Amino acid sequence: MATIKDVAKMAGVGIATVSRAVNGTGYISAESREKIEAAIKELNYIPNERARNLSRKRTGIIGVLIPDFQTPFYAAFIRQAELELYECGYRTMVCNCVKTRDKEKEYIDMLERNMVDGVITCALSLEESAYQGIGRPIVSMDHDLGGNIPLIHSDHRRGGRMAAEYLVSQGCRRVIQLGGRFDASTPSNDRYEEFARVMEEHQVSLQVLELEWNRLDYEYYQQHLREYLKEIKEADGVFASDMGATALYHFASDLGIGVPEKLKITAYDGTDITRMVTPVVTAVCQDIPMLARKCTDTLMKLIGGETDIEFRQTVDVYFQKGQTA
Repeated sequence: MATIKDVAKMAGVGIATVSRAVNGTGYISAESREKIEAAIKELNYIPNERARNLSRKRTGIIGVLIPDFQTPFYAAFIRQAELELYECGYRTMVCNCVKTRDKEKEYIDMLERNMVDGVITCALSLEESAYQGIGRPIVSMDHDLGGNIPLIHSDHRRGGRMAAEYLVSQGCRRVIQLGGRFDASTPSNDRYEEFARVMEEHQVSLQVLELEWNRLDYEYYQQHLREYLKEIKEADGVFASDMGATALYHFASDLGIGVPEKLKITAYDGTDITRMVTPVVTAVCQDIPMLARKCTDTLMKLIGGETDIEFRQTVDVYFQKGQTA
C-alpha cells in the first residue's frame, strides 16, 4: 500500500507539500499540485482519514439523536441523513434515545468533548437549556431549542389541516386522535392543534387517546387500543401516526369493523409502511429526504463557519390517497 512518502518521492516534492495538497491547507503551486495528483492516481494512494481529521481538528463523525429506531419516521430519516452526510464526507453515529433521558445527555456530553463534529438532534426528552452554551454545531429537526440553534421541520399545521378536512369531507362525525401534544417545544404539536381546530369548526366530536411519549412501538399500540374498545367501536374516523394507523387497522379488522366503510383511518408521516400494507393507508406525508438534506446542508454550513444560516426552515407536506379513508 502506497504511503505519503511514496507520493512525495514520485512527485518530486516534500512530504509536507503532499500533506498540504491532501488536506487543502496552505499554498501549493499549480505545477506541484498537478504532479501530486498524478502520483496519487498512479500509486492509488488513499489518504489516512484519521490523520486528515486530526490535522483539521475534526473527527469526521456526526451524531444523530433520535427518539426511537422502531418508529418508521425516524428509521426513514436516519437512512436519508446517513446518505446525505456520507456524500459530505462524514460518518454517522446514531443515538437511539428510547425510554431514557440519560442517553441524550451522554451524547450531548460527547459533543462538548469534541468526540463528534456536530449533531443533528430529533430527540424530545431534554429541555432546550441542555443544548445551550455548548458552542458547537447543532441542528434540530422538529424540536425548538432556542433561536441560536437552527430548526428544520415540516409544515405540520398544514398537515393537520389536510388530514382533518379530508376526514370531514368523508362524512366523519365521531373522530379519534391517537396521541396528542408533546410536552416539549416542538412544531409537530401544530398538527394536533390545527386538526382540533378544524374539527371544532365543523362541529365534529373529537376524542384524544393519549400515548406515552417514549412508547411508540407496535406492541404498545395494540395493548393501548384494547383499553379503548368502546370508543373505537363508536368512532367513524381516526387520525394517527403511521404506526398507530397500521396497528389500528389490524385491530379494527380483528373486531370485524369495516375499513373504510365504517371506520376511516388517516395516518401522519406517510413512510413506506403505509404503502407496504394492504390496503394502502391514506396519509399526510412528510418529505423526509428534503428534511434530511436541509438538516445536513445547514450543519455543513455551521461546521464550515458560514454566517448566512437560515435558522427557521419549513418543508412542505403532501397527501397520499389510500384505501383506508
